[in-house]
Amino acid sequence: MAKLYIFGIGGTGARVLRSFTMMMASGVNIGSDEIVPIIIDPDASNADLTRTVALMNNYRAVHSELTFTKKNESQFFRKELSQILVNYTLRINDTDDKTFQQFIDLASMEKSSQAMMRMLFSEKNLASSMDVGFKGNPNIGSVVLNQIVDSDDFQDFANNFESGDKIFIISSIFGGTGASGFPLLLKTLRTGTSFPNNDLINKAEIGAITILPYFKLKNDDESEIDSSTFISKTKSALAYYENNISKNGSIDAIYFLADNMTNTYENHEGGSAQQNDAHLIEFLAATAIVDFSNKTHQNTTNKELGLKDVTGGAITFDSFYDKQKKMLFAPLTEFMMMANCLTHKMSYYSSKDFNANNDNFNGLYNSSFMSELQSMAALFIEWLDEMKRNKRSLDLFNLNSKDKPFDIVTGCKPKKIVSLKSDYDLVTDRLNSAVKKCQSNDNNDKFLEMFYLGMSKLFNEKFNA
Repeated sequence: MAKLYIFGIGGTGARVLRSFTMMMASGVNIGSDEIVPIIIDPDASNADLTRTVALMNNYRAVHSELTFTKKNESQFFRKELSQILVNYTLRINDTDDKTFQQFIDLASMEKSSQAMMRMLFSEKNLASSMDVGFKGNPNIGSVVLNQIVDSDDFQDFANNFESGDKIFIISSIFGGTGASGFPLLLKTLRTGTSFPNNDLINKAEIGAITILPYFKLKNDDESEIDSSTFISKTKSALAYYENNISKNGSIDAIYFLADNMTNTYENHEGGSAQQNDAHLIEFLAATAIVDFSNKTHQNTTNKELGLKDVTGGAITFDSFYDKQKKMLFAPLTEFMMMANCLTHKMSYYSSKDFNANNDNFNGLYNSSFMSELQSMAALFIEWLDEMKRNKRSLDLFNLNSKDKPFDIVTGCKPKKIVSLKSDYDLVTDRLNSAVKKCQSNDNNDKFLEMFYLGMSKLFNEKFNA
């Protein structure tokens, strides 16, 4: 079973993995059965990172309680998300509680070497703490991340790699960790010989998305991060990528993504204060991973993602081209309908009044599985809400549909069907019918399969053109 290893570099990498995990939960068609996320970020307390780690643990807790026989049609949580590293994070050696000048051992250098270092790095650079990342300084990141290959965690990744496995790298181009980490990691994967299975890894199919500036930071004289430098850094990095990545064939597919409408965030250099709302760009970056997983690339392919219509302000499903809409519309809508049931109507669906509970689901509603599943449903809605209120807004769903379960897709009026039932009475009817068609025997599998079959039927009746 071929695996897809996803390296998420820096805060942007973690945020894209958050969106990708939501797509996995909803059953978006991913071309690998096993996903192995690996986060590279020296800022272990970064709230964007810890939030994504908690979400992936939540996903794994749900998936681990499911068996997915061949006859079980459910796509919710079907893909395996594997953890081979502690907190999914590739730890960088010798950066804890150190400044950059301590990391490079500046004090022990000869005077001439010290002078060279002070020409290359400012006093602020040299005094920077390694605990909170590289603060928008790729020159620091390129020094520190150059020793990734020597870490035990990288050796563990290499030991797990098998023939047919693929690699995808997520990074931003305008910061510090991502801008420096991507080219160094790619070079290591393509040319490194000091790790296990290097022959397989050197020849593996590798894709990447590099994300151009899509937000700004408030000015702060105390911060080392200045978003006014993002564009100049991007131009320099793009020129380097063209000459040293695209032209030399070291990558199979590289995706570019940017937006000229930017939101302004608080200027946090890292740590627990750095937690940005989910964003359209991160959502779209996750679709690049999906696209890569479903294709084979013979030569280096450069890809830019476009939307059909951005003139109306907020982005809806109608803003996507047909292929992308087909990728997302059904799975996200079906999962959204289930999430509303689990979040707003659980008192009914866990009661004796719900006919599907007759001879089914004994003990399920007080189980840890149900708690984890409801948590995922709530986090899914929270993720959508963050993207909806961000700039540029991704407004896929009405998040306040209340007792109108089909008034959920923004800009899409549900179709009328011939039935004596409507609203949640119709949802209940479809679930009662679906439970009779389930091929699963275990409570957890049967419950999720029931919802998958029921929501799929409702989607086809109400939304499928």
